[in-house]
Amino acid sequence: MQRPLHIVASGLLCARGDSPAAVGDALWAGECTAGERLLGERYFPYFALPLAEPDWLLRAERAVRHVGAQLGPYAPETPLFVASSSFQVGLFEQRGAPFDMPVGSASFSRQIADWLTLTGPRSSFSTACTSGFSAIDAATTLISAGLIDEAIVVGVELANASTLAGFAAMELLSRSACRPFDARRDGLVLGEAVAAVRLSAAPGPWQIAGIASGLDAYSTTGPDPDGGPIAGVMREALQAADTPPAAIDLVKLQAAGSPGSDLAEANALRQVFAEVMPPLLSLKPALGHTLGASGIAELAALIASLDAGQIPATANYGEPDADIGLAPLTVRSQAVVRRALLNLVGFGGGLASLLVERS
Repeated sequence: MQRPLHIVASGLLCARGDSPAAVGDALWAGECTAGERLLGERYFPYFALPLAEPDWLLRAERAVRHVGAQLGPYAPETPLFVASSSFQVGLFEQRGAPFDMPVGSASFSRQIADWLTLTGPRSSFSTACTSGFSAIDAATTLISAGLIDEAIVVGVELANASTLAGFAAMELLSRSACRPFDARRDGLVLGEAVAAVRLSAAPGPWQIAGIASGLDAYSTTGPDPDGGPIAGVMREALQAADTPPAAIDLVKLQAAGSPGSDLAEANALRQVFAEVMPPLLSLKPALGHTLGASGIAELAALIASLDAGQIPATANYGEPDADIGLAPLTVRSQAVVRRALLNLVGFGGGLASLLVERS
């Protein structure tokens, strides 16, 4: 028998605030300013954590402990699931050569467990931008099957030059701002985040009703422009929740301002929702694209907003794209959301959709 799966607590530290509620308030207020990060001779907009420590490891420890404290009391033996696309690469960069490389960079998960005073089993997930939902998927599978009762899922994405340089070399970064679904969109704006959710078979205010993942093998760097694979994953998440498309009150878009990915997601949305398109929202213009942490960070921020009875507006959208033919919310709302679908479209072909509903 499959058990229901609930989100009983969440924690968040990102450029917009130091808790889910603070981030929700900032989103409602329309805050979306970004800092800058220098790479070679070029500056790129960047959403950094509000932490001043120059030492990478001390900064990471402070962030993880801060987020862990927001999860409420939990048993030390609670299993830990860590999601990241870079783990401690920034630490390696700061130390410089020579240094002892660990057997796997995912060994950073042991350090995170120590900071959270967790002694239970630890698992690491690195599937690029879908890492957070991959970790949630694994945790929910075990809880639903009765193999564990609770899990802590942490998304960690901290500043490092290697990630920034990689995206810049492929000309995937915007030089100005993230403009989802906008005709002027020209790339991603990266950022940092540490986020966590505590999942449980015990009742909570929100339930994970369905989750699905998949692969789009169209290209290494972008999805099938037709959007078919993305649509397929959204349908699987809806089927897992036994929920028709018309019951979805809000879609949290991947929409990160990428010319190709935004178009593919828009085409997928039309295939799934046809003539009854729910309201669409992108959080990346305000939070940045936090890569491996993005799924958990955006989930925590969205739930906090909805708990406050608020749907924020999508920042930086102003010029419609005829090819996309869809527009995200540009006016904030206090409409009641019972069910929301969250999309992730990852670099390298990873896809994931998560459906949450009020318990």
